[in-house]
Amino acid sequence: MARGQWKTRWRRVATRWAARARAVLTCALLFIPFCTVRADEFGKAARYRVRLFSMGTLTVTTRTGDITIIGWDHPHVVIRARKVIHVGSARKATQLSRRVKVMLAGADTQVRLWTLYPPRRPWRPFRDESKLTVNFHIHMPSDAALALHVVDGDVTLRGLRGNQTVLVNYGDVEDDLPSSCMVRSLYAHTLFGTIQSDLDGTAGSGFNQKTAFWNPGGRQIVRIYVRMGGVFIYSGD
Repeated sequence: MARGQWKTRWRRVATRWAARARAVLTCALLFIPFCTVRADEFGKAARYRVRLFSMGTLTVTTRTGDITIIGWDHPHVVIRARKVIHVGSARKATQLSRRVKVMLAGADTQVRLWTLYPPRRPWRPFRDESKLTVNFHIHMPSDAALALHVVDGDVTLRGLRGNQTVLVNYGDVEDDLPSSCMVRSLYAHTLFGTIQSDLDGTAGSGFNQKTAFWNPGGRQIVRIYVRMGGVFIYSGD
């Protein structure tokens, strides 16, 4: 089977699985405080920019939402954050949006991005969390390192040549690596889900799926850990 057909087939399987597990919708209008997508969905967007050198590290920690990170040749991190709120009115959406903040700190060698939620109450620990998603679209220096932790959301990585550590509790990870020749060590594991890898031809689904790749001539180290979801690794070769 051709690589494109193989990729399409497994992405369709992953998409169907993810659709049953979550219902995450996005709102893509910038510079408008709240835009109504449908009767019970509102969105709010913001943009951030900070300097990060190629030898630096971007650390991202978020709770609910999809993340796309693309490598480029500029010494800056550019972030587009979009809050999607599922409630019955714009007034309620404004109140709920204020409870979750997008935080950004550091510059040059260390940049940290995270979402700040109000403390959970023991009697209602997940109140309103399912109504609010924060999605991120990020450009970062391709040679910088990435440390990423997502509780619930899909992750897409493209063109990153630096070291990567990715932890996802519930969601899929697609990692499009520039070249297998640049990878020194790769290890990916999902407790329950699907793993596909171009690097060594791994293809499997079920419990405790993993893949490993070693190339002494490379320099990039990639670690991906998923609790429930798929891992899809492609190379630019």
